[in-house]
Amino acid sequence: MRLPVIRALIIIMCLCLVPNIKAHYLAAQVILPVSGRVVDGVTGMPVEGVSLTLQISTYEGFSVHTEVKNTATSNRAGRFSLVGTSHPATSPLDQIRSYWLTVNETSEETGLEENSAATRVLYNPMSNRRGEAVGDKRYFPLTVTFRPDGCDRVWVATCIYIASRADIVVRLIPVLDDVYGCNAIGDVRLRENCRQLNTYRAAFLHVGTYEEMKKGKQLCAEVDGDVISSACLYELPVYDANPQAYDRQVVPQMNEPVPEGMFPDSIAGLPAMNNGHCGPQISNDGRVNCAGGYGTVSRQLVAVYFERWPENTPGLKEGSHLQDPDVNEEVHEGGKVLRYLGKWYSGVQGADGSNVQTEHKATSYVWFSANTIVEVLFYDPMPQQEEVLSYYLQKFPSTSK
Repeated sequence: MRLPVIRALIIIMCLCLVPNIKAHYLAAQVILPVSGRVVDGVTGMPVEGVSLTLQISTYEGFSVHTEVKNTATSNRAGRFSLVGTSHPATSPLDQIRSYWLTVNETSEETGLEENSAATRVLYNPMSNRRGEAVGDKRYFPLTVTFRPDGCDRVWVATCIYIASRADIVVRLIPVLDDVYGCNAIGDVRLRENCRQLNTYRAAFLHVGTYEEMKKGKQLCAEVDGDVISSACLYELPVYDANPQAYDRQVVPQMNEPVPEGMFPDSIAGLPAMNNGHCGPQISNDGRVNCAGGYGTVSRQLVAVYFERWPENTPGLKEGSHLQDPDVNEEVHEGGKVLRYLGKWYSGVQGADGSNVQTEHKATSYVWFSANTIVEVLFYDPMPQQEEVLSYYLQKFPSTSK
């Protein structure tokens, strides 16, 4: 075949492909109208006043951009209708990546794609973060995706795929006081979604004290035993530690009593500095931290610290610092300890205005006494050092191995 003929055939083939590419490109920009009903997932009754937002995502270079296209609110019969629209493209590469409905959220929830409902529940399952707009607090938010893989990377309890766009039924999962209320749902998948969501939320009802947090953590473990349970265990202490960020009741924290003999009035002739105390029990892990000191009116010479953990706390072990030349194992009457050598500096201003700095050689002794970590810190070498250390090793014998 001669070269001019081959060239002509190539040109004809290209001209035939252009209309097909253009037609596909234009079709990709059409967003079909969506209509249907919003109902209670347990009772099947219509839910009025639920917001529905039609969102799209498009590629912008190497990033993904999301935007709101339409919004609607369900009426007394639970019905809603979102008119179709189109996305005016600026180039053949500017085409719709995905579009979906966010249900029972505000239009502020953009930029999260199909994961927005999951993000809302994971970070604020109680819907009580101050200054944050939320939907109907009686129901969990939901993402309705129109692509089969739209829920693949999303917590499935907060996402559902519906192929149709017309007369769809959106079943919202209600917030229940008793998770067993989910058993009234006939659909197996929806029932499991209900159990997961309400179990996750119930965990956040148990905060403020160590005993309550143990209940909350147990509920976290029951959500899915996997990624979502891990997220729950991470977010629960964050929620517990930041009551000021949420509209919730703050549980008053009370200091724990100081155990007898922990901070006597004097040791080896060194008077206590009347600062010995124990803080409140930390709700996340049950620890109680205690601290006290001995010295003169003008200067503290010895600091004593205790970190007491609940009985049978898993994972308690001494860190191995024996590769550090400033750490050594020592055996004293009362058991084995780790001796840490360190330095600290103090300074005063001289008569000429210059700073006069003094180096101090600090020594710290650390050991386990059952479920308690004990540390006795000497800011400077002193004659009473062994006597002070002996007192605490007798009172709290070392169980370090």
